[in-house]
Amino acid sequence: MESVINSAILSLAGFPKSNPPIHHQKAVKARRAVCCSLSSSTSKNSNNGGDANGLLKEEEEEKYNDIWELFKEAQQNILYLNKQRLVAVEELNKANREKQLLLDKIQQSEAVNRLGNEQSLWWELLLRIDSMVLTGLIDSAEASGLRKTVMGNKFSVALVFFDIRQKTDAELLAKLRHFSDKNVFHIIQICTEMEPLVSVGSLSSYVTGLSKALQKKGHMVEVILPKYACLDLTEMQGLREIEAELYSYFNGQLHGNKIWTG
Repeated sequence: MESVINSAILSLAGFPKSNPPIHHQKAVKARRAVCCSLSSSTSKNSNNGGDANGLLKEEEEEKYNDIWELFKEAQQNILYLNKQRLVAVEELNKANREKQLLLDKIQQSEAVNRLGNEQSLWWELLLRIDSMVLTGLIDSAEASGLRKTVMGNKFSVALVFFDIRQKTDAELLAKLRHFSDKNVFHIIQICTEMEPLVSVGSLSSYVTGLSKALQKKGHMVEVILPKYACLDLTEMQGLREIEAELYSYFNGQLHGNKIWTG
């Protein structure tokens, strides 16, 4: 009986191990497949991540290079525009200088022409007076007085006798006698709040028109006005500053004044 049990034990010990169940084998294979697929996908993701980082770096470098090129181009454009601006400013200054020179020449020419016209008018008047003496219209004494009147009132004479050529000797003599016999006044107009050379309303035209009318009648007219900053000095001839210290009293204080004539 004992030998039978031992042989049974031996036979059990030597009996080969039975294979695991089929579902267990499938689970093992599944785990191995999952592990393999996970490891392969992980390696692929790592490779893809490296490629993406490389692409991002390349894109950033391209953007940086593009921005730098645009900056250099903009800087060059700014330098070019600045040079062009300097050239334009220089050309404008040159044109202004040429314009001023041309205006000066025109003013000089007008002054010469005006002086020439006035001188020709004076000499023509003197010659007409001489012709009146020769024709017996006046004597030498009256002619001398008329000559003094003409030479002593050159400016007024130029305004009054501008139409000398259209008048006969008798008409001209009557006008000369009226001009020499009348009382001449020195009229001073003080304008404290007007801009006479820049027409403002009716006041400017009124003052200038009145002054011209008085001058045509032989009166001496002066206008005193403030020297405004907006005054067009090109319209004034012989403008100069008087080198003297003049003061005016206002509101309890003395104020220094600069006097200009022209």
